[in-house]
Amino acid sequence: MRSIGHVTGDRKVVVPLLVRTQNDADRQVDALLDTGFNGYVELPARVIELLELQRLGREQVTLASGKTHLVGKYEATIGFGGSVHSVEVVEAGEPLVGMGLLWGFDLRIPCIDDGQVVLKRLS
Repeated sequence: MRSIGHVTGDRKVVVPLLVRTQNDADRQVDALLDTGFNGYVELPARVIELLELQRLGREQVTLASGKTHLVGKYEATIGFGGSVHSVEVVEAGEPLVGMGLLWGFDLRIPCIDDGQVVLKRLS
């Protein structure tokens, strides 16, 4: 198992993502783990611009409130859980990791202050 993040004092799970920019530099983005989000990654517009991600078009998303929005969709190369993934990124208010990126892994979250979140690829 590999440690991939931690639980904060305000009960959020924070995981670092390594996102490759267009000029092959890796930038770390701290994201919240959101098991209610079934996509891969959400990033704010300012982060997407900074990383110069390739735009794929637009996508309609449904928020937890049930409202739908049309947002930008991008392609990114993400380092996460000890491997590299080519994923779709949707534009959102804050960095989030969803179930799409976690699929195929065993995730353990000790729900205590500074609990170390661990991930293991399922065979």
